[in-house]
Amino acid sequence: MKNLQKLTNELSVLYVEDDKESREKISELFSLLFNSVDTAFDGKDALEKFTCNDYDIVITDINMPRMNGIELIENIKIQKPKQNVVIVSAHNDATYLLKAIEMGVDNFIIKPIKMQQITHVLSKIAQQIYDSTLIKRYQKELEKEVQAKTAELVKHYITNSITGVYNLQAYDQEYHNDKRERIVLLLCIDNFDSIKIAYGYKAGDAILKEIASFLKTKIAQEYHLYHIESNEFTIVSTDETLSNMKLFAQELQKEVVAKKIIFNNLSIKASMSIALAQGSNSVLKNAHLALLQSQKIGVNRIQVYEENSSIEQLQNHIRMCMPKLQQAILEGYIKPYFQAIIDNKTEKIVKYEALARLVDPLNKIVEPPAKFINIAELTGLLPDITRIMIDKSFKKFADNSYGFSINISEFDLNEDYLRTYLHKKLHQYNIDASRVTLEVLEGVSALGSKNSLEQLMALKADGFSLAIDDFGVQNSNFERVHIMEVDYIKIDGSFIKNIDKNEKSYQVVKTITHFAKSIGAKVVAEYVHSKEVQDVVLDLGIDYSQGYLFSIPQERLL
Repeated sequence: MKNLQKLTNELSVLYVEDDKESREKISELFSLLFNSVDTAFDGKDALEKFTCNDYDIVITDINMPRMNGIELIENIKIQKPKQNVVIVSAHNDATYLLKAIEMGVDNFIIKPIKMQQITHVLSKIAQQIYDSTLIKRYQKELEKEVQAKTAELVKHYITNSITGVYNLQAYDQEYHNDKRERIVLLLCIDNFDSIKIAYGYKAGDAILKEIASFLKTKIAQEYHLYHIESNEFTIVSTDETLSNMKLFAQELQKEVVAKKIIFNNLSIKASMSIALAQGSNSVLKNAHLALLQSQKIGVNRIQVYEENSSIEQLQNHIRMCMPKLQQAILEGYIKPYFQAIIDNKTEKIVKYEALARLVDPLNKIVEPPAKFINIAELTGLLPDITRIMIDKSFKKFADNSYGFSINISEFDLNEDYLRTYLHKKLHQYNIDASRVTLEVLEGVSALGSKNSLEQLMALKADGFSLAIDDFGVQNSNFERVHIMEVDYIKIDGSFIKNIDKNEKSYQVVKTITHFAKSIGAKVVAEYVHSKEVQDVVLDLGIDYSQGYLFSIPQERLL
C-alpha cells in the first residue's frame, strides 16, 4: 500500500457508482490513496463534473441510470481522448468488454471488488501516469535547454563577441531584401592597429567596448547600431535627412576626440573617421568606398559618398581592369622578373627576388606591380598571381643552384593553399626547400591571424626561409617577429634610398639592423641605387644589398 501511495498521492480521481453504499465505501479507501477524490452517482452527474474539472483517473461502473458507463466513456473520450479510464463492473458480457477496449479503457476491476485487484490495477495505471508525467517534464526541460542554446547560438551569430552589438550578419539579415532608402554612417576608429601594438590587444578591446557603449547612448531610438568589423561601426537611419546625419556625425566625432579612455592607469585617446552614404542598394559598400577615399587624405575626417566622384572612378577602374587582368592570368602574361641580391662580404650574387610583371603579347610593354597588384587584391585575384609566380620561378631555378625569394600575402595565407602547393612544386622541379625564401609584408607578421602565423611556422619547419619585407613602414610587432624566428629582415627602400643624406633614416636603419642581429636574422637593404648609399650600408654591417646599383629586375639571370 505504501508503494502505491507514493505513485497516487498527487493524483486526482473521479469515482462513478450508482450504489450509494459501494460508492461511500470505495471512496473512503480512495481518499487514503489519492490527493483528491470526487464521486458521481451516475453517468450524467459524472460528465458534468468531468467537464468542469481535470482528473488523472476516471473509475466508473457500467450499469447506471440516465447514462451508463459506456456512454460516459464515449463522451469523455470526445473531450479528452487520452483520459485514463478504469471500468468497474460485474458484467461478463463480451460486447461491453470489446466496446470498452475499442474506446481505449486502461483496465478493468471486476465486482465483487477485492483489495488485491484494486492495488494491482491502480499501481499499473498510476505507474503509467508517473512515467508519462516524467517524460513530459524531461521533454519540457529539454525544450527549454534547446531554446536557450538556440538563443545563445543566434546571439553569438548576430552579435560581436567583444561589444555585444549586432554584427555584419545581423546587418545583412536586416537589409538584404530591404529596398527602403536609408543613410549609413560608417565609423572607423583611426590607427586602431597602432593602438593595439602600443598598448596591447586588451587595450584594443577596452576601446571597442567604450566606443560601443558611447554610441549606444548617442543614437536615437529609430537608429540601428552595428559593429561590422574589428574597428568599424555603422549607424543606419531610414527616415533622417543626409544633412542632419552629417551634423550628427560631426557631433560624434568631436565627442570621441574629447574622450579619454582609461586602461591600466593609462589614458588613451582615439579619433574616428566617418563616411556617409545614402541609397537603397549597396549603401554599406558605398560608405566603405567613401571611407577608403577619406583615409587616403588623412584621419579624423568626414566623407560623403557621391556618384561620379573619384570613388566612382575607382569602381569604374576596377570594372575595366579586372577582365584584362583575368585574361593576363589565363593567357600567361604574368611573368617573374628577377633582381639580384648581393652578399656584402663576398660582393657576389647569392640569390634573386622574383618580382611580378604584366607583359603584353609581344613582350614590349612591361607593367610594374603598382599597375595591377592593387586591382588583384580588391578583386581576389592575388592568389592566382602568386601561384603563377611560384610555378614560373621554380621552373627558372630548377637548373641552377641560386637561392630565390617569392612574395606571399595575407590573401594567400587566408586561402590556406600555400603549403600543399609549394610542396607540389618542390617535387615537380626537384628543388630543396632551403633554397626558397618566402617574403611576407610586415603587417602579416604584426597583425596576421593565428592561422596565418601557424602556416608560416609550419613552412619554416618544412625548411623554407622566412623574410619580413618592407620592414619599418607598417605597424611593427617585434615580439612576433622574434617568435617567428625569421631568417631575413628587408629594410624598406624609403629609408635606404636617402640614408647617406637623412639622419632620421640613418637612425631608423641602424636601430632595425641592431634588432635583426639581436634575434639572429640577416639584414637586406633594398633600393641601393648609388655607391654613396652602399658605403653607408656597408658601414652599418648590413649583410645583403639589393637595388639598381647592382641590377634592374629582368627576365634572365645575371
